[in-house]
Amino acid sequence: IVGDGEMQEGQIWEAMLQAAHYKLDNLIMVIDYNKLSSYDEVNKSMNLEPLKQKVEAFNFYTIEIDGNDMKQVVDALNEAYQVKDKPIAIICNTIKGKGVSFMENEKIWHHLSPQGEQYDLAVKELEANRP
Repeated sequence: IVGDGEMQEGQIWEAMLQAAHYKLDNLIMVIDYNKLSSYDEVNKSMNLEPLKQKVEAFNFYTIEIDGNDMKQVVDALNEAYQVKDKPIAIICNTIKGKGVSFMENEKIWHHLSPQGEQYDLAVKELEANRP
């Protein structure tokens, strides 16, 4: 599991080169692509786009999904288990803080945790949206 901020680091891409070279079909890389880091939008500091095409260029079998939809996550993992002779990347387009009104797409929650009334509200909103 890697974050989009980590995708800006060279060792990730070096590991991907190795994985593809050795056809590591037992490797599933899950990328949390919420497009926010602690301080700014990820693609302002180092543009990852077009991410799917870049990952595919490294010879990964690539699946792109809504990472906030657990059915899509499970389906993508099931698909990944069927792939042979290639490593797999699942790009999960997510919303930071999904389901909590005051947290959604707010980069400050990259390093904070809700306390007191904020915590109570977060739990209430998440429980209200549980299937």
